[in-house]
Amino acid sequence: MSPTPPDRLARWLCHPHFFKVVLLLALVISAPTVAIGFYADDYVLLSYLAGRIPGSPPWYDLYNFFDGDALKLQANLVSGFPWWTDPGLKLHLVRPLASALFTLEHAVFGHAPLGYHLVSIALYVALVAAAGRLFLRVLPGATGALALFLFAVCDNHLHPVGWIACQHLLLAALPAVLGLLAYLRYREEGWRPGRYLGPLGLGVGLLGGEAALGGAAYWIAYQLAGPVPPGRAAGLRARAAAALPALGLLVYFAAYKAVGGGAANTGGYVDPLASPLRFAAAAAERLPVLLGDALVTMPADLTSALPSGPFVAVGLAAVAGLALLYRACLPAIPERERAALRWLVPGALLALVTSLGGFPGSRLLLLPSLGIAPLLAVVILRGLRQGPSPGRAPWPRRAGAGFLAAVHVAIAPLLFLAATASSADIARKLEGVARTAELGAPPRERAFIAAASDPMVTIYPQAILGLASPDALPCWSALSMARASHRLTRTGPSSFTLEPLGRTMLTGAFETLYRAPSAPIPRGYQVTQCGATIRVAEVEDGKPSRLEVDLGAPLEDPGLALLSWRDGRLRRMALPAIGEAVELPWSPGPIGLL
Repeated sequence: MSPTPPDRLARWLCHPHFFKVVLLLALVISAPTVAIGFYADDYVLLSYLAGRIPGSPPWYDLYNFFDGDALKLQANLVSGFPWWTDPGLKLHLVRPLASALFTLEHAVFGHAPLGYHLVSIALYVALVAAAGRLFLRVLPGATGALALFLFAVCDNHLHPVGWIACQHLLLAALPAVLGLLAYLRYREEGWRPGRYLGPLGLGVGLLGGEAALGGAAYWIAYQLAGPVPPGRAAGLRARAAAALPALGLLVYFAAYKAVGGGAANTGGYVDPLASPLRFAAAAAERLPVLLGDALVTMPADLTSALPSGPFVAVGLAAVAGLALLYRACLPAIPERERAALRWLVPGALLALVTSLGGFPGSRLLLLPSLGIAPLLAVVILRGLRQGPSPGRAPWPRRAGAGFLAAVHVAIAPLLFLAATASSADIARKLEGVARTAELGAPPRERAFIAAASDPMVTIYPQAILGLASPDALPCWSALSMARASHRLTRTGPSSFTLEPLGRTMLTGAFETLYRAPSAPIPRGYQVTQCGATIRVAEVEDGKPSRLEVDLGAPLEDPGLALLSWRDGRLRRMALPAIGEAVELPWSPGPIGLL
């Protein structure tokens, strides 16, 4: 009798060279990321090291974007910070190992991004190898091999491996996984070095970034729900006692706060220690969105531009569908796989929870996928098998497993490559935005972007220009990032009003990054930036709906550049006469939806 397709798949997965093949596949699928070059926040980190931004953090603390110092922030309003930035804004991410690595790469490779990317690719292949050792240790051969394949080609891993500023995720995950492996050897084999290498790996990971807390999540889940080695007590009290060393994380949290780490007054990041209620509210929305991305590749990154409601619904439906599929497969799942999932799945969920305070996006799924990939592997392999009784139709179970196989085995690698091509395209367009901006010939002292919603237009071009020439543009101001058409009405030689049509300002994800929705702006709020006075003339629900702007010099002054985003470029505006208005139609930026 010829083997069935699931049996042939299992034999192929158990091939002795399959591990090496997957490592080669991880290398092949990540190699095209070198085409991305520098991207978004990479330019900010480079500007810090070049001293182009006033008050730049030291080399070992590059992810200290805003430290909550109102006076320093006021000085930095000349450096591209939006006028609506909260005076108490704080976003200090303590990642000394990631900062040191970027500094070393800068010293070696300078402004040539290839070397940075090769380091990221090497770290990713090493992480895949470490994850593979973990999977093959706790799961049967075919299941562990499939979990390794799913982890290696997961499209959610594109930003960690392809975005240089996200190297902190790899630096957090790799030592944490290696430490977990060492600790499992200690627990299950009595390998004494693992008793010390386990905590050491986690500690090194935490120096890389907060994402290593996800590694601690698996360690805690293993202690509470993992298999109990022979000769060890199995009761709840014994398990709880074994998990007590997790209290050592309190030292990390205390140190994190002691050096000024944390987030405040920003809508994108939520500090669970400083704002637990706000974190709980954000988690209720972000958790299903990320689960939908992890289970059925509903891209979480799109919530930056689109309403999150449909993503939440898809995530909840995906979780319910997977739960039903797992229940249908349960009779066919051997005890070894059940035992592994008892701690890997809770560990993945806990790792997800620890990441929910970050700016939403699929990159947060790197460590959670360490537990999600085995779950998917189990339901795919067990769900595709024929039922034990021919009289009972197994087609719903097999259809569900087939759908997951199609998504995560066939489609995910293609999505990885497509996301790589998309990111490379955005990176080139970002460079083009900076290169083709109609700033005019010197003297040029100030540039004002009247309306553009894409951060690749409003936030990063100045950093690129500053790196090219320190005196290229002393001051840069984005007046509105609302995703709408705008009306600009000239009210005097140097003044005008600006209003979005059909919506207010400060509703998008990148607008609220600089000011949390919980900090409304009152009517009459006034800021001076780049020599201009910006006053909020009208508000709706605490969000500006009309601005009054006085540039302090005639709009025709050659030292000024009043720009708007049009036809894929930052173009100089045709200035209206006093008392006349001009409409600025919205058009998408390099990202496409913003």
